[in-house]
Amino acid sequence: MGVSDGEIELAALIRGHEEELVTRAIEAYRLSPLRLPAPVDGPGMARLLSPILESLGDALRPNAQPSPIESSSALVPGSAAAREVEKSAALVGAILAAGTASGFDAAALFYALRDVLAEAPVGPDERAALRRFAEWITVVAFDAFAAARVQAERERARDLLEDGTPVVQVAPELPAAFLVGRPDGVLCDSVLSRVLLLVVRVGARAIILHASGLTDPARPEVIEALRRFMAHKKVAGAVHVIAVGLPPEAEEPWRGVSADAGAELSFERDFDRAVERGLKLSGYRLVRS
Repeated sequence: MGVSDGEIELAALIRGHEEELVTRAIEAYRLSPLRLPAPVDGPGMARLLSPILESLGDALRPNAQPSPIESSSALVPGSAAAREVEKSAALVGAILAAGTASGFDAAALFYALRDVLAEAPVGPDERAALRRFAEWITVVAFDAFAAARVQAERERARDLLEDGTPVVQVAPELPAAFLVGRPDGVLCDSVLSRVLLLVVRVGARAIILHASGLTDPARPEVIEALRRFMAHKKVAGAVHVIAVGLPPEAEEPWRGVSADAGAELSFERDFDRAVERGLKLSGYRLVRS
């Protein structure tokens, strides 16, 4: 199926006038009432917009794909022609989310690009298709922006929880960790790695894991992290794990992990009893006054 002159002109317009289109889009962004008042980084904006226009020009180029692209109307969501353009838009959304840009700024940038593309001196059908497609990649960019912001908040919350999870030495040879919140597997691994580091450093024969602060001590993420920790050669058969504050329904999963890993595990309701047991296992002789 052939490609019309108008369609060739559309591809040539985007690929041959990319710098001009980028400049006009940045100026439209600068004047946009949507964005928050702030200085505009022109070169930075250009670095964001250029890959989108490059991939769009390539998609519209005759014979650019294994099956020829007939017109801009072939750029439909999820199509082979649109894939690289969508990837570029999603990347821009994620980059904006990683910085200080707001959702209003992201909207202003992509609306500016849409308006510039909609002014292309081509036929009405091509112009309408370009506008529709520009609105679609705006949605793609916003989805990536939102997903990146959510992930960044999760990572920030994880970092705060990790930094705020105490891993201490109750005695010189008795490490203890106070597990809190609803940690994911990555956070559990990180905290237990800190415990393992203390075990190796001080030659601990017992450790205390205080789990009363966990939202759900039997969560799969917690259990799998415990499995990896207890299976470590420095723990399995070498260190007695004392779990404190577990609800009865959570004891069985912990006990199963311990049995599978070959690690010693006992349960205590109170921290002072756990400390007493841990000190005895560590070779301390306790004398009560």
